[in-house]
Amino acid sequence: METQKVIFVNKQLNTRLAGLLRLPAGFNLSNNYPAVVVTGPMLSVKEQAQSVYAERLTMAGFVTLVFDGTYFGESEGMPRQQELPDVKESDIEAAVDYLVSLPYVDTDRIGGLGICGSGSYMSVAGVKEPRLKAVTAIVPAIADISTSAMAGFFRPADEVQAAKEAYERGEGGLMFLNFMPRAFDEGAAYYYTSRGTHPRWSNQVVAWSQLELVKYNVVNIMREMRKPYLVITGENAWSREASTELFNAVPHSDKQMHIIPEAGHFDLYDLAPFVSEAFEIIIPFFHKKL
Repeated sequence: METQKVIFVNKQLNTRLAGLLRLPAGFNLSNNYPAVVVTGPMLSVKEQAQSVYAERLTMAGFVTLVFDGTYFGESEGMPRQQELPDVKESDIEAAVDYLVSLPYVDTDRIGGLGICGSGSYMSVAGVKEPRLKAVTAIVPAIADISTSAMAGFFRPADEVQAAKEAYERGEGGLMFLNFMPRAFDEGAAYYYTSRGTHPRWSNQVVAWSQLELVKYNVVNIMREMRKPYLVITGENAWSREASTELFNAVPHSDKQMHIIPEAGHFDLYDLAPFVSEAFEIIIPFFHKKL
């Protein structure tokens, strides 16, 4: 496996995005390869859970691309740490633009895999982006965020709106949400230990991100899904209800949901045997659908 640092552009926002492109062992420039865009949890950077999945996909023969989204990690965008669904979707489109530009990528065999929050973003991209031919969502966590556990991280909407307006007038600083507190034991066991921590990761998100997230009803969008669709969740995942809502909203029969026994939400970021079981489903799905 070869890993290359790459830069590509989100043309809608004119931001440069930093990525990691992985090429399968024995890569031959004369061959055409299937490719998968892999995106990670909310606030994450490219070296975290998404790289765990990208490496395994590359070992199975896929070209893979992970990247820091606009406002995060090594990518451009100001102010930093904004988690905005429309921007996340446009970043995925930019990643597809980049893969399409590579002469050895088969443009008819590009898929998407998203984890946690981006399991939902990638699901929406599967509806909106025609060049994505199949989508896998790992513990997708956003259905209607206003009714989810994540809404517990939000601050009063009028307070956040006032802070946003003051910042835009140049009269105040940024307001942040603490989106992954150490008291959240299961999440802390990933993000605050060697399992998942990274120097460029932060648990802080610009507070006005919640104003967009709370309007993001993924269930309604998924009623327009026409692509092959795979959802993988854990028996004990706190996000299981949201994952099930997304799966049930897809109107066609070319879909599959796999529930991994005993697994929690964060177990499916990186832990054996749960991730290994997930790949027993993921690899055949992409080989068949791409």
